[in-house]
Amino acid sequence: MKSVSLLATAISATLLMSGCNVFKKNGTTVDSENANVKTTTVTGQPKPASAETLIEPLLGSWSVTTINGEEVKVNGDNHPEVTFKAIPEAKTAILVIGFNGCNYLNGSWIVNGSKLNPNGEFITSLKACPDAPYEFAFNQAINQVASYSVIDNNSISLNSESGTALMTLRKRNLSFLNGAWQVTTIKGTPVPASTAIKVVIDIDECKIHGNAGCNILNGTVVINLDKGDGIEFKDLATTRMTCPDIATEQSFLVALEEVATCTEGASADQAIMKDSDGMPMLTLIRISPDQLNEE
Repeated sequence: MKSVSLLATAISATLLMSGCNVFKKNGTTVDSENANVKTTTVTGQPKPASAETLIEPLLGSWSVTTINGEEVKVNGDNHPEVTFKAIPEAKTAILVIGFNGCNYLNGSWIVNGSKLNPNGEFITSLKACPDAPYEFAFNQAINQVASYSVIDNNSISLNSESGTALMTLRKRNLSFLNGAWQVTTIKGTPVPASTAIKVVIDIDECKIHGNAGCNILNGTVVINLDKGDGIEFKDLATTRMTCPDIATEQSFLVALEEVATCTEGASADQAIMKDSDGMPMLTLIRISPDQLNEE
């Protein structure tokens, strides 16, 4: 048997959170680079050759869609979520970071096939919140998890010892958006060859910047936890130059503010941004950073 000691400090009110390295949730700033995790020792059975693959379906950031069969209906900063991180030194163990709408929970599970064995108790921050309707149910459910099952490519179920679904989770699949992009169409209309709209999107830092076609653009990326592909662009600001094709830039900025979701196109090098009704607002193609300053 192999024991692995994890990096340890006491938990604070700012536990690990995903989607952005630093962003505010219920007034708490969460820094995923410097998150505190508890001291624990992971002890498991000898690992098979394919042990690494056991945790792969779980890894990532997930929005909680149901708890004990009840649909989670809150929006915004108090929407419950769960993030699973690999522990490099223990390939069959995962770090579990939960947010119950108010407080952060931190612990680890040992993965054995579809079984999830708790490795000690969860520890939690102790913030008091006036509006966190799922806090108690979330805490109870996550402490009863004994297994998981895959629902589809974007959803899993966390189950009790008897197999009853305690939570269903929807994955956030927006990491492919990291990088440099050129906008090719705006609401179905091709962008003129004379106008190059090129932006850099950083999901981890929650930022967008680039050239809106004439002016320099900066803004904030907001991940919508109510949808696996939910994304919004806020606080958009540009310089104030005037160009011959300023109308295209204005159309782009209006469309960007209407974006509600984003999915891959035919490949991870294409992106389709849609409004809340599912209508395409923008299509983009990936470019290299060297192409950002090309005319």
